[in-house]
Amino acid sequence: MRRRARFRGVKKTPKTLEKDILERSSRLARDPELLMPECARSCRGCAIRKAVDKMHKVADKRDDPKKLDFAMNWGDQLVRAYAATISLAEAGKVPYLAAAKTPMGDVSYAVRGKVERDKLIGVQNFDHPELRLMAFWKIAEHGRLHMYSMEDHVFCSPDGPKPPPQYVEEAISLLPYDLDDDGRCPHPGAVERLRVRWKSAGITLDICPDCAGEVNTIHTLAGRIAAADPTDDLDIEVPFELRGEGCDLAAEVKVSAPLAERYRRGELTDAAFLKEHAAERLKRIRSSGKEVYIIGETCLGSDRQAFLSRLRGGEAEIEAVSGFLADHPMAIVTRSDQAANLLADLWPEHGRELLSKVASSDTLEQLAKEGRELSPAQAVAEAKRVERSKAITSQLPRYTDLGPAAAHADRLAKTYLTEGKTSVARQVERSRGSNHVLRSISYAFLAAAGEGSSMSWQFSREEMDFGAYLAPFVQRLTSSTGDGYHEALLLLMEASGSGEKPARA
Repeated sequence: MRRRARFRGVKKTPKTLEKDILERSSRLARDPELLMPECARSCRGCAIRKAVDKMHKVADKRDDPKKLDFAMNWGDQLVRAYAATISLAEAGKVPYLAAAKTPMGDVSYAVRGKVERDKLIGVQNFDHPELRLMAFWKIAEHGRLHMYSMEDHVFCSPDGPKPPPQYVEEAISLLPYDLDDDGRCPHPGAVERLRVRWKSAGITLDICPDCAGEVNTIHTLAGRIAAADPTDDLDIEVPFELRGEGCDLAAEVKVSAPLAERYRRGELTDAAFLKEHAAERLKRIRSSGKEVYIIGETCLGSDRQAFLSRLRGGEAEIEAVSGFLADHPMAIVTRSDQAANLLADLWPEHGRELLSKVASSDTLEQLAKEGRELSPAQAVAEAKRVERSKAITSQLPRYTDLGPAAAHADRLAKTYLTEGKTSVARQVERSRGSNHVLRSISYAFLAAAGEGSSMSWQFSREEMDFGAYLAPFVQRLTSSTGDGYHEALLLLMEASGSGEKPARA
């Protein structure tokens, strides 16, 4: 918790700072009891009480320069710091200041006598809630005390951690969170949250990841405590509470000791701690060897079919995931019910195998040679499309030297069969044909696909009427394979009046 102050050289005293230091020096000279903490009980042999009693004697002799000089150079360090500080008021000026870099920022202090710097800074800033503790750190550590610094005074507990209500209220008010009376942020239903238990205060704080900020809650609460371990009264955990049953993940969701220690040392903010824990938790769940399925906030246990039924996505995406999980039962944690998100999560380690569930190795090699930059979902969809196209095309006859009308019809028919009705509309949008026959055939395919009305403005009345007549011939063509496809193409050419007679290869 505590970090050593770093010190820099002396400098001349700014007048406003000098005025503040002299004012505090005068107050201490009049009343050494300003340095005496409120005690939980009267302890025999209290080191601080003994020091304050000596300070009274120093204060009574403060008009004697020799005795004041002796007091700031010999004896108890806390008494020395007091003597050095009140000597400033007696001198009426602060000739030079030293600068120290502390966890609370840069601090200027007056150097006088043979006094430990922490003691000087703490005594000269006795009215500052954080800085005043620098005078008491060693005493608290050696005496096994817990000292709580508040806005107006210090409270000392010799019997372990026992924060007074005022300290608890002030410490919690320093947090940048909107907490209710039960110490919870505005999202009590969050699946995970940082939970800080203040044991002796009987208080629990819950902060969800959406609220967690760039602050360390434990160090904020313990930031004004002097003790061997100021955080010994604070425990942390990160509850992970999913809806549903069948998730025995107690070991996987527990905060690891190294991560917890880094947070307790103040190396991580609340936000960073929750983020790193989430990554660790996900890794442990996935490497647990358990078959468990989690979508967002819901756990489905080992029910793979229930999991697959909840996934949303294209046919190829669902087929790839389903086939992969059939071969590799595992722990799946996905942030949403979108199959595309799960594919993205699995892709770095299992991309090739996911693709193999929707396409042959030949198809995958073909796509690899093309080198297209696709997302995992796009890659799976494209592999499925190419595989389907190859399967359908293999059942259709091949032709040589097709005429313009037959080539146009064959191209649109294969697009319809391999890619669907929407792709036919896109194909016609790109190329409707250059003459009446080709354009009428185009409209016939649109009519057969149910897309004629949406694109009718691109055709003349004669082309639409003729296309409507040809639509039944197109429907026969797009529902045939092998010899049936060839016969249907011949009939379409005859009905179109193109005069073309396609010859098979």
